[in-house]
This record gives sequence, structure tokens and C-alpha cells, in this order.
Amino acid sequence: TLHGLCQRILENHALDIGLPNNFKLLNQTESCLLVRQNIEKFSLDYYRPLGNPTKFIHAIIKHFQKCKDELVTPQNYLEYAQSLNLDSDLEPSKKKKNKTQDSGEDTSLEIKRINELAEAYHRYNQLLLDNSSLDFADLIFYTFKLLKERPNVLRFYQNKFRYILVDEFQDTNYSQYELIKLLAQNDRIKLTVVGDDDQS
Repeated sequence: TLHGLCQRILENHALDIGLPNNFKLLNQTESCLLVRQNIEKFSLDYYRPLGNPTKFIHAIIKHFQKCKDELVTPQNYLEYAQSLNLDSDLEPSKKKKNKTQDSGEDTSLEIKRINELAEAYHRYNQLLLDNSSLDFADLIFYTFKLLKERPNVLRFYQNKFRYILVDEFQDTNYSQYELIKLLAQNDRIKLTVVGDDDQS
């Protein structure tokens, strides 16, 4: 599988981008447990219900993995949240007369929620790295980063493979698609994709 290939590539070359090559691959449950054990490191307010402070851990981790599937880095997310903060600082001078106070409060709450998610994503990623661990989405995410930032490693794998066959192409997400394009940009590589139109 593509994830299996990426795991082997990272085991051989993770040091090239500052990751440990003897990383531990965490499944969903292990990721949730890691966050739960370190919940005090997360500044959760919006996503911390009073009755059960760990209720949303699973959903938040799925959100972070979706970010990685879209190649959104924690830094990208923090920059986006910061841009919302800056826009909201300018908002009073832009306000239209027909805007209600409720919409301003809703906007403020939404900005706070996004900032909390951005900070949590950054802390989650740092927590994984501090524990020499990767989650499933990291396999594609960091392999793409490796091949994009280290052209010598990319050339090594482009020279190693002559054929790439992608099955179940309709299930390919953005990061997988970008990784395939990166590997197959060499003219000597023949790329074939197989998809099921009934599922596309």
C-alpha cells in the first residue's frame, strides 16, 4: 500500500528531515491515549465539556489527520488563525450599520474556536515528535515533505521505480495524489491508475 511504502521510505530517510527513523507508528487509540495522558498541555476551552474533559479527543485527532491529508501543516493552521485575529482587529472600522451585536459575538467565538484548534494541532504534532511517534496520516504527510524538500531522495526513488500502479484511485486523498504526482514526474516512470467509476 501507499502507506506501507511511505513507512519504508521514512524508516530509511526520516533523519533527512529531522525525524527519528526509529519512530513508533500510533494507531487511533494510541494517539487518543497519548493526548489524554497529556491533556494538561492543551489549552482547551471550547472543546472541553465540564462533564467529560476528554470527550472530543477522538474527533479532534480525526480533524488533525484530515489537515495532514490536505497537507496543512500546524504552522499553516496557526498562520490562518492569526490572520483571522488580525482581520477581527480591523473589523470595527469596517462594520456596517445593519450588523447586529450577535453576529459580532458569533464571529468572535468562531475565531476563538479556530485559534484553539490551531494551537491544539500544533501541540498534538509536537507531542508526537517529542515521543518519537507518528500517526497514520503522518506517513504520507512526512514522505511528501521529505521528497519535496530533498530532491536527492526524490531522484533516488524515481530511479528505483519504473512503474507505479495505483489501485482504488477514487479513494485517493489530496496528499496521496500530490505524492503520486511527485514520484511520477520523471519521464521514465510509467503510471497506471485503476478506479471504479461506480464509487467515484
